[in-house]
Amino acid sequence: MLQSLCGITVAVIASVVSVEFSGKPLFKTEGSKVNGSRQEKSILEFSTLQVLPEGENLAFIVSGANGRQYLIGSREPRFPVINYSDTAGSPSGDAAIRTYKITHLAQKSALPCIL
Repeated sequence: MLQSLCGITVAVIASVVSVEFSGKPLFKTEGSKVNGSRQEKSILEFSTLQVLPEGENLAFIVSGANGRQYLIGSREPRFPVINYSDTAGSPSGDAAIRTYKITHLAQKSALPCIL
């Protein structure tokens, strides 16, 4: 994270699993100062047919339409908080879908990265 605060792009050297999403995902970052220190909050929301592993500290790589990639979370604390809700689908045949909301708080939450 400190590298990213200095403007260095973080290299991700780990196995990556792609998650297929339905609809339009939402990714936003908000920043503020708390007690004179920088704090950033990233929010990632998406719907998918896949179920993410539970009980594990996950990190997420977000790829934007402009080609830039951002890392949310890492193997070190503060881990992202993962909330989800399930929708059964409509009687007309829509698939049951799970919507995730990932929230991460840190000095720098969305780290520019490369794979």
